[in-house]
Amino acid sequence: MKLKYVVVCERTANSWGAYVPDVLGCISVSDTYEETLKYIKEALIGHIELMLQDGDPLPEPTASIDDAIRSHLELLSEDFGEILQDFDETSLAVAVRFEPVEIEVRTPESSRETREPAQVG
Repeated sequence: MKLKYVVVCERTANSWGAYVPDVLGCISVSDTYEETLKYIKEALIGHIELMLQDGDPLPEPTASIDDAIRSHLELLSEDFGEILQDFDETSLAVAVRFEPVEIEVRTPESSRETREPAQVG
């Protein structure tokens, strides 16, 4: 199954971080943008596959890049007072990128097909 989500990648003074606005709790951090994008895709695939295994409803990939920008700006405005209170220049984002990513996840049925050999009758 193929799905497409928008990923928000933030560059701070020390690292890159990423999150998926449509999938709460799906985050990644690494030293480079490329690694962070790779790891957020892996995290997203794992997150969605576990949801499928558990029978949980999948989060709809509804965020467009414009929606993700608006959501990100809202989060910043809500957290801005706390950021200033606990000011640490290494934690402030110096760059933000919004990337659509397409992932392919295994459904529980396709996982069983790859693990269970076909029976010849």
